[in-house]
Amino acid sequence: MVKVELIRNFPLFRNFTEKELREISEYLDYKVFSKGEVLFEEGDPGDRIFFIVKGRVDLFRPDAFGNPVKVAVSQEGTPLGELSFFSNHFHSSRAVTPKETHVLILTREGYEKLKKEDPQLAIKLLEELAKVISERLKEMNKKFVDTTCFIWGGPKK
Repeated sequence: MVKVELIRNFPLFRNFTEKELREISEYLDYKVFSKGEVLFEEGDPGDRIFFIVKGRVDLFRPDAFGNPVKVAVSQEGTPLGELSFFSNHFHSSRAVTPKETHVLILTREGYEKLKKEDPQLAIKLLEELAKVISERLKEMNKKFVDTTCFIWGGPKK
């Protein structure tokens, strides 16, 4: 369980009531990672979601020669690992903290317990995470269009 103050200002939880914040705090853990610590390796199971409270996480993938290449950065105020978590797949990158980073953690066990004890709150959490994932997808689509100069006019009438 974490202090409500840690999640109250987290963007993902801004639409949660005080009662919901208190309840969801019971399912979250809090951890501080030092500079250079690994949250997960490529191939690790996606068994937790990280909510970056302070700091950031760099994501790396190996290039054709096995050298690590930074492919993304997750800033404070964002969730991390939710795609692997909900797809029940392994992580496709290595996550490293370039500086001290504070995170909230929702484990698979905690999420299953939340679903069982308060399905409505679990649904609300899922909906908020779906919004984040949708925004990321829109951003990736825009980058794809900008990079390839691909123009899609939408469905034909």
